[in-house]
Amino acid sequence: MRLRRLDLIRYGKFTDRTIDFGPKPTSGPDLHIVFGLNEAGKSTALAGFLDLWFGIEERSRYNFIHEYSAMRLGGVLELAGVEHAFTRTKQRNNSLLDATGKPVSEMAITAHLAGLSRDT
Repeated sequence: MRLRRLDLIRYGKFTDRTIDFGPKPTSGPDLHIVFGLNEAGKSTALAGFLDLWFGIEERSRYNFIHEYSAMRLGGVLELAGVEHAFTRTKQRNNSLLDATGKPVSEMAITAHLAGLSRDT
């Protein structure tokens, strides 16, 4: 599994921001270092990445600009070498959506995590 792009649509202090990690290189390392000043949003981006995988937490700390009902993230994940676009909304059920906006099973992502959880 590889994160190709992270879309912080309405999440934390971000509105319509994208972090694009580019395509997987054909050779050499595939390593990205995210850096910035304090309060630039590095921790928020990491939390968004985890929330994209596992769902936005019930009592998320990242609703300080956008109300819970408006929170939204997205991204492109490379799963088994194939790119898949997903969007995640803040709701209890059917929060994972495909590129057309239709709900998809959580298994679309968790099947590729080899048992990893948010905590691990």
